[in-house]
Amino acid sequence: MAAAVEEPETRQHSTVVTGLRNHRPASGESQDISHILANTFKDLYTQDIFGTDSLNDLIKKDSGWSSSHDKYVEELQQANSEYSRCIQEADMLESHIIHARNQAIAIESQAYKRINPGDVCDQEGIFTVKSAFSWCVDSDLLEMHNLISPRDYLPTQTPRVRPPPPVKLNPAKPTIAYAMHLSKEPQDDGYTLIPSPEETVLNYSDLSLTFESSLETPKRENTPSEKPNQSKPSPKWKPSAKEKAEVRDELKRLKDRHSFLRNPHFLPPNAQQGGMSLIQPSSRVVKRERGRKGMREQSSTDDPVQVFLANPSVVLFTDYSVGHVYETTLELKNLTSSSRHIRVNPPTTPYFSIGLGRFPGEGGVVAPGMSCKYTVQFAPDSLADYEDFILVESHVETLLVVPIAAKRPPPILTLPRILDCGYCLIGGVKFVEFLCRNIGLSAGTFCVIPKDQWPASNLRAVARKYFCEQPPFAISPSLFVLQPGEATVVEVVFFPITADKCCQVFTVVCDNCQVKDISIEGEGQMIALELVSVSGEKERLVIGEVHDLTAEHFVRFSSCNPHSVQHKKIIVRNNVHVELPFHWQIMKPNLHPLLPGETPLPSHIQFQLATDNAFNVSPLTGLLAPCQDQEFLFTFCPKELKDYHSVCHLVLRDVPQLPPQPCENSILQPVRTGSKVNDVIVMEIEVKGSTEPYQVLLDPYAVVIPGEIFICTTTQRPFKLWNHSKTFICFQWERLNSSSHIIEVEPSTGRIEQNECFDLDLIVTGGKPERVVTSLVCHIEHRHEPITLPVEVSFKGPTVTVGVPSVDFGLMKLGEQTQTSLLLTNTSQLEASWTIGGSQHDQQDAQMLVEPCRGVLPPLASCSVDVLFRPRFCQQFETELELEVENGTGCHLSVRADVQSPQVCLLNCELLLSELYVGVPAKAAVTLFNQTLLPAHFQWMAQLQGKQASLCSASFDPSSGSLGPNASVEVTVTFTSHTDLELTEMAALCEVQGMNSYLVLGISASNIKELSVTYSLPSVGSNPDDKSPSSILDFGGDVVCKRPVTKQLLMTNQTAIPAPFTIEPEYFSCHASKPNNQQEKRFAYVKKPLHSIQAKIMEEKAHEEFVSSLLAHGKGAAFFVLPNTGTLGPFETQTVEVTAYTDMWGEYRDNLICKVGDLETTLIQIQMTVTGCPLYFQITGPLPDDQNQGPIIQFGMHVSGGDTVSRSLRINNPTMYNIRMDWETYNIDQNDHQLVDVVVKCGHAFPIKDADGNEVLSGALRLSDGNVQTGRERIRTPGSDGTSSSLQSQTDTEEEEMSDGCDENEACFYPFPAKENLFSVHIRPHMGNLSDYPYCITPQQIVIPAKGSSTIHVSFTPLTLSGSACESRCVGLALGFMSLDSKTATCVLGKVERAQGLDLEPLRMDLLAAVNPAVLVVEMEKDDGVLQFHASTGDLQRALSERELIVQEFDITKSLHLKNPLETPLHFRLGTQPPFTVLRPQPRVRTSSSSNSPTGDSGSLVLQPQNNMQVKVAFHCSRGLLDHVDQADEDVPPGVTLIHDANGPRKLRFQQNLLIHYSNNSLQTVPLCAFLDLSALRLSTQSINFGFCYVGQMQTREINLHCYGAHTYWKSVIESDEEDLCVFSVTPDFGLLRSKEYVSSCRQCLQISFTPSKDREFRATVLIRSPLVKTPLTLQLQGTGSFDEAYSSN
Repeated sequence: MAAAVEEPETRQHSTVVTGLRNHRPASGESQDISHILANTFKDLYTQDIFGTDSLNDLIKKDSGWSSSHDKYVEELQQANSEYSRCIQEADMLESHIIHARNQAIAIESQAYKRINPGDVCDQEGIFTVKSAFSWCVDSDLLEMHNLISPRDYLPTQTPRVRPPPPVKLNPAKPTIAYAMHLSKEPQDDGYTLIPSPEETVLNYSDLSLTFESSLETPKRENTPSEKPNQSKPSPKWKPSAKEKAEVRDELKRLKDRHSFLRNPHFLPPNAQQGGMSLIQPSSRVVKRERGRKGMREQSSTDDPVQVFLANPSVVLFTDYSVGHVYETTLELKNLTSSSRHIRVNPPTTPYFSIGLGRFPGEGGVVAPGMSCKYTVQFAPDSLADYEDFILVESHVETLLVVPIAAKRPPPILTLPRILDCGYCLIGGVKFVEFLCRNIGLSAGTFCVIPKDQWPASNLRAVARKYFCEQPPFAISPSLFVLQPGEATVVEVVFFPITADKCCQVFTVVCDNCQVKDISIEGEGQMIALELVSVSGEKERLVIGEVHDLTAEHFVRFSSCNPHSVQHKKIIVRNNVHVELPFHWQIMKPNLHPLLPGETPLPSHIQFQLATDNAFNVSPLTGLLAPCQDQEFLFTFCPKELKDYHSVCHLVLRDVPQLPPQPCENSILQPVRTGSKVNDVIVMEIEVKGSTEPYQVLLDPYAVVIPGEIFICTTTQRPFKLWNHSKTFICFQWERLNSSSHIIEVEPSTGRIEQNECFDLDLIVTGGKPERVVTSLVCHIEHRHEPITLPVEVSFKGPTVTVGVPSVDFGLMKLGEQTQTSLLLTNTSQLEASWTIGGSQHDQQDAQMLVEPCRGVLPPLASCSVDVLFRPRFCQQFETELELEVENGTGCHLSVRADVQSPQVCLLNCELLLSELYVGVPAKAAVTLFNQTLLPAHFQWMAQLQGKQASLCSASFDPSSGSLGPNASVEVTVTFTSHTDLELTEMAALCEVQGMNSYLVLGISASNIKELSVTYSLPSVGSNPDDKSPSSILDFGGDVVCKRPVTKQLLMTNQTAIPAPFTIEPEYFSCHASKPNNQQEKRFAYVKKPLHSIQAKIMEEKAHEEFVSSLLAHGKGAAFFVLPNTGTLGPFETQTVEVTAYTDMWGEYRDNLICKVGDLETTLIQIQMTVTGCPLYFQITGPLPDDQNQGPIIQFGMHVSGGDTVSRSLRINNPTMYNIRMDWETYNIDQNDHQLVDVVVKCGHAFPIKDADGNEVLSGALRLSDGNVQTGRERIRTPGSDGTSSSLQSQTDTEEEEMSDGCDENEACFYPFPAKENLFSVHIRPHMGNLSDYPYCITPQQIVIPAKGSSTIHVSFTPLTLSGSACESRCVGLALGFMSLDSKTATCVLGKVERAQGLDLEPLRMDLLAAVNPAVLVVEMEKDDGVLQFHASTGDLQRALSERELIVQEFDITKSLHLKNPLETPLHFRLGTQPPFTVLRPQPRVRTSSSSNSPTGDSGSLVLQPQNNMQVKVAFHCSRGLLDHVDQADEDVPPGVTLIHDANGPRKLRFQQNLLIHYSNNSLQTVPLCAFLDLSALRLSTQSINFGFCYVGQMQTREINLHCYGAHTYWKSVIESDEEDLCVFSVTPDFGLLRSKEYVSSCRQCLQISFTPSKDREFRATVLIRSPLVKTPLTLQLQGTGSFDEAYSSN
């Protein structure tokens, strides 16, 4: 059995941990969760706001800074201290919780061991323990720091009371009865206090009087008998069902060994027989624990059996008071099955006592299930809590402990532990009230005393004062009583005397013997104000400016306008934690002048209030908040135009005086409530400001509304009001509100900011139509003079019109009435109130009625008005209707009506006729008037009446008719006199129906005349009495050939007698109809309408045919008279147009034959001179102007020395005469300054020549076949092709005889042909140099037949220019002199005479050509004139692999363009020399291969005019070009130059020319230049000496390989003995050196390694080879191997 019991104990350590099912708390280091917070909050947790170093630097105080900085540092130090304290408290809490958790686990482990000593597997959770964490942790500490404590989630637990130690029976100990009845020792009667050496400490003695501490629970120690509510542990291993069964059987066998029968009286209470419990089962007791799913089975023999049960289990007294005794009954029931003896021990304290027991039977034996009762008495001497117990002894070892407690619910006050009075000024008194409420369940009496006076022997002596004072604090009341729920005010007085923190501790004592300490804190402070900032621009005092003597600060306001407001924000900081009452005073400045360094005297400083009220401070009074900035608004509001100067004093009110320092022997004074306070000026701010007048402007300055506007209609006109003042302005416009009009401005009031404008509207509303000129007044606030806005406007009212201008009722009979309607229309947008009626209220208006007579018309509306007329008598009714419109425009309407009887009369009864002409009817008019409104019919008699009626005749038109009402008719009287005598006795009669008598018209005529005609020119007035022509009809001396000229002849009939007339020329007559008639006939055959252009062409053609018909007679001129016949009307001036048509030059004379009626024939002389040339070139056609100017023949641009170019020109002769032309060519030189030419001729200037140019005799012209042709035959037989034949022989001598029709008078008037002179001299402007080179005309003499044409050839031979000559322009002139070989064509005696040869202006033809040398324009990319190539020798290298290179030639191609700027094609060949080659050009036009190419080879090219071609030139780069680098100067071919650059690179320059060979053997060159970059290598050193090196160790040296110019590949080779070959190495040994962009050189770092293999000297040579550098670079290497460890690098 012992082995079985000890066996589980060996496994104790392994089963305790597994059975608890809780995590064992780790150490403090393993509880670090910073990594979780860092992962969750990122930088917000890991990044320090202030680092440790930064914080240490910030909290260091430096006395050199300002007081504000010191205060800031102090506050920062306090914050840092608070932060450190919080961190320490958090660390303390964490350590405490970890420690409590470890302690609870240890307790729980021990409890588990007790209930499961055998370490039995607890798979089903039978063995459970209660959690001990709530007893190990300090709940008050957790709640103090606002953490969750076990009280918040665990039910209320009964306080654990430790049982008293077991008491052994002592027979010598007096019993209770002995002590109460026989013993003489002082006994505890419950009333008398018996002193004892040890005082009982109450469990609830630390109960606080405050609310926070009233819920505190005392700490309790754990006992082994307690069973914590701990969750079941979970074992790490799970036994099988077989193992469980074996364990149960083993336990059963152990129990059966001790199961035997005993005497029930002597059995222990937990025995199964006899002494079994009455309330516990005999076998097993199944206990179900609340909140657990599992069941725990326990044997009845394991736990002690309870013998007696106390009722109540705890004797408790709750409501008691001092001086009273309280009793209660304690019942003890026997729970076993056997009778039991009992002994009760009394309580240990004198406050509790117990009486004799009352048993159910005799002998003090309690039967099973019965109970005995005891009386327990309680006699308190105070209201404190009491605790005690009663011990009940029986036959069992375990004693029954019955606790006794007297607990009165304590009063709980809401007074905090710390009473903070805040801050107070030194010398001041501050009263702070705290509300104190009793929230407990019982009343209490409380006393407040200083901490140093507790404990007090007599509280009454301490609490007899109302105030409990402990400087610098006092508290009242010091004694007060509070019932449950009552409250009182605790007043604390704080009166600091020093500027530091103060703290005093007071003790609050309750009548239930509870004591608590409260602390009162406060801080005394001194006044500290600071001006933080001033808004706006800070301005300082100007040197020499007057300022106040004592002002500390200065504020200047900018210049502003009167009554404007300026603000500046002043921020004053209160650096103390006390509210400071203040007020501001505006004072006059103290402006006493002081010398530098002088101190102002007190007499200079005076305090006088400012009276200008320009400066204000807001708020004026108030409180400065503790440690906050107070913002003050300084306002500057001037009233006048002047400068203002004041000083603002900040005055603190009720500032206490500093108290006197107390002496050591002074007696403590009571609380001071009457400390002396004064007002103190703590800050002076000097303020200045100036003013200037307002600046206001109107835009526009006046408002003029054009036109008229309707009344009752509101019209707006915008305008602007500008404020150029320093501040805003407030304006108010007056309103013009008269009885008729309203003129106002909207908005009428407003505010305009500085330098801004305000958009206003002028609102005009008219009341009546009139013109208004006024001004609106605008008042500017605080401006003395208002501004005015002139306004000018015109108003008009509604307009009503009538549809008819008048009303005419016409003819009416008496008794009849008539009616008409009038349409009234309102043409305006206004409502019109109208009234219509007569203008005069007389009898006439009574005959007329208007309905309706008044009304209102809406805008643009119409209405109808009826007018009724009722005549009362015969009359001519005339009146007016007046339409009146209220405030508008009406109109007047005339009304007419005729009511009369019929009556007709002649307005003129006698007709007088004067200036009559025989046989010519004369017309006159008479008027018949119907005097009535009735129609009348009249009839004139055909025969005249009188003695002379047979000598004349008369007719009337109309001869009869009807006259309308009151109408008149004009009758035309046509009178014809058949004699020139005066007629006086004649009359005409008119019959009128309805009249009894005829109307008689008397007729008389006088001054009768005969026919008379005069002739005149438009520019010369005519004389009626002179019937002969007044002047000659002269067409002028500059009539152009083929250009018609019209002159007018005026033929005037001086009488009223019409007469026929005829006019025709005497010699140059023509017979043709008008061209218009011919055109009309031609158009008559056209069915479709013609286009305008076609019609014009046909019209011109018809006109040409008309002119040809006029000149068909071959006289060279014709005068066309229009009109040539007709009738000259009475007093008519007939304009006769005489048009001269010509086709030949010459001087013409003729007469016009005029015949009018029976008058004699009149002759009018005509003369004109015709100039111009009738010939024209086919290419130009007829020229209306500049007929002597022929075409300009341009031969264009030609190459020097080219072939002759010829042009054929055709000349037409439209005249009827053969015209011979002699051509001369001239060269015009610009440097020729000759002005005139003098030409002297002998005989004919241009005689007739044969085909060879020889002069022939006059007489006949011989044709090429030998026949002789006369002049007339030459005219009749022109050439077959329209050209004349060549002149072969003499001219025709036949001449037509002159006409003999001229008499002697005519012969004297007309000139005769002049005789030919032997010599003739002509002076003319200089034409040029006569020459037939380079221009030539063939033939030089040619006859152009009449109505035919001839052809001439003009040729140009290009000049041959010298090699240096530039372009040459050839300007020439050809003159064609005209001659007539026929005498009849030259002169017609008295009619025409024509000049010829030099006397006649020749036909001119201009000749132009240019000769240029053969040169092409070369266009390249650059304009430097040289085609440049750039190549690098590095491009010759091609890398096939890392180690294999080849050299490959390449070409660089450049292109240029050749342009032919000439007007002729250029033939050329291209060529050059190596290393340049010309590639086959690609011309944009085809190359010429014609037979006329100057060079017959296939390489010749042709470039057409203004075309270009591209030529590609290649530069061939090969390795052979590098040979020129090392050649001597005399061996270098021409054009090759080696260029050395200053930076090191070298280049080869190749210069050649591109040769252009032209067909005229000229040569042109284009420079070619190519630059070839060369490569150059260089080593930074020529040799390397490694010195002594340890054998087998590698030594490395670095050198630089430099490359200049073109990039190149290189390769290194080491030359040495075979043994030394492996000693040296080069890294790298192959590479490419390429320069960067814009850098001419590059380098490669080479590492030379030396690894000696023996103890001797080694030598080698490194060769650096490049395919572009002929001479390799050499590097000498030297090194010595040694076994001496001194040279070892290790």
